[in-house]
Amino acid sequence: MRENLRADLIKQFPAEVIEVVEKNDKRYYACPTCKRAIARSDMKCLGCSQVLSWNNIKKEEVARMEPKTATLTFEVPGDFSKSDCRKCPLSYIAKTTNGNVYECPLNKKTGCPLVIS
Repeated sequence: MRENLRADLIKQFPAEVIEVVEKNDKRYYACPTCKRAIARSDMKCLGCSQVLSWNNIKKEEVARMEPKTATLTFEVPGDFSKSDCRKCPLSYIAKTTNGNVYECPLNKKTGCPLVIS
């Protein structure tokens, strides 16, 4: 069975709505599958089509969103330097009115945060 077809079939079974309580005590209802806000009158999530059950509303407190650090390791050419976006595997070619230019998805053309070892 295709995975997305299986997921669509599972969404036809009602899932318990979540009452989200934010740190400032703001409350709203959310879809248990995609976490989008929903209205009390919704019987199906408008975002992911999950059928909703309002019988046993679960409460969920929003965790404090503290920043996390992620590390990505990849190989670069031996002559790579932080300022050489042409050789950086993260950069991409963007079209501008003046032609094509290399763009950094980190928006850090100066002060590149990459660590080279």
